[in-house]
Amino acid sequence: MKIRVLFFPVAVSLSALLAQAEWTAGNYDPLQPVSSADFSPTTLLSSALYSVEPLAQPDGQHVMFILQGPGGSERVTGRQCLGIRTSEIKAIAALDEIDNSEEFGKALVKAGAEKVESVKDAVKDPLGTAQRLPQGASRLLGRVATAVKNTVEGKSNPRSGVETALGVSRKKAELALQLGVSPYTHDAILQSKLDATARAMAGGALVVNLSGLVVSGGVGTAISVVNVNQTLQRTLIESSPEEMMVKNRSALAALGASPTAIEGFLGNPSLSPWQKSLITADLKDIGQNPNAFLGIAKMTSTPEAAVDLLQMTRLLHQHHQESSPLVSLREENGVFAALDTEGLLLAPVPGDLILWTPPQDSRADTLVAMAKADSQVKALTLKSDGLISARALDELAKKGILTTPQALGPIR
Repeated sequence: MKIRVLFFPVAVSLSALLAQAEWTAGNYDPLQPVSSADFSPTTLLSSALYSVEPLAQPDGQHVMFILQGPGGSERVTGRQCLGIRTSEIKAIAALDEIDNSEEFGKALVKAGAEKVESVKDAVKDPLGTAQRLPQGASRLLGRVATAVKNTVEGKSNPRSGVETALGVSRKKAELALQLGVSPYTHDAILQSKLDATARAMAGGALVVNLSGLVVSGGVGTAISVVNVNQTLQRTLIESSPEEMMVKNRSALAALGASPTAIEGFLGNPSLSPWQKSLITADLKDIGQNPNAFLGIAKMTSTPEAAVDLLQMTRLLHQHHQESSPLVSLREENGVFAALDTEGLLLAPVPGDLILWTPPQDSRADTLVAMAKADSQVKALTLKSDGLISARALDELAKKGILTTPQALGPIR
């Protein structure tokens, strides 16, 4: 694909200009604006609800899009995050239509009343409530009891605990999946609308039909939940965050991860329960001690970095399944790599456009040093889900590093 470099009429800070001058003088790629259309499916670039500016700004690994949406202009880093954000905008619009319907108002009132009475019954008369429950519903009562106990002990929020027990959380997860978003979205408006609609759905008084909303399994869609196996998908929908944490902790411990590494990963608030479960599932399939990867994951501190972490595991998992099984995971100076059975040391680098920059130069040198220190390494490779510039391809080749751009498929 030919990358179009275009003029970008925005103010640039003095520090950025100095960095640009230093990079250019050192024969690095310039950070010049590019066409948004080269880095995103056309379906993401415009709709009746939003539009994406025609130019995007690269930072050496990702490109930053300017999105004009209902809330005004916002900057979105990376095509995966663009897919997530545009899905959220569409989801809010879809839920607006539901919220404004007469059926929704009636259903919410009815569901709310039924919830209050059922909780009172479960707390006052657990045995009687259990006898009135349909066959197989004992798990529900157990969750109610646990929620009440945790609330009394101050271990959980009363509302969230009871709603998990009564199925609201599950309906919210199902609804989010249908809409192509995460139930743990950072968008406060979307969170509120998901909560309200899920309460009405959990009461059985509202059936939501989203057949008119096209939700694909592509870029940014529900953090790719639609692409996972049905068993994992059911786990994500049916399990509470606490239950997912228990399962993830057990799976990681079985792989030989240290308690410190496990808790550092599972305790990271920048990663959602779904993200932690998806990452754990990939690591479980790979089957190697994940301490090195968990150390990288512990440092994740932004939504964008969390998405990158998921892409890293996808790159690892794909290589493990389709190229050669991985036999060890390692990290040095913040550079993560994995060794396969053929002696290939793989560096998974998520991004949109990998340019040749000082950070990439340093990463390449670290990778080369890692290879020289291990006699088992026979070759080096860098795999990315994005594009790699011509200069980066050339410079990496000079260092003996093979490259695979768009390793997870075409970016458009």
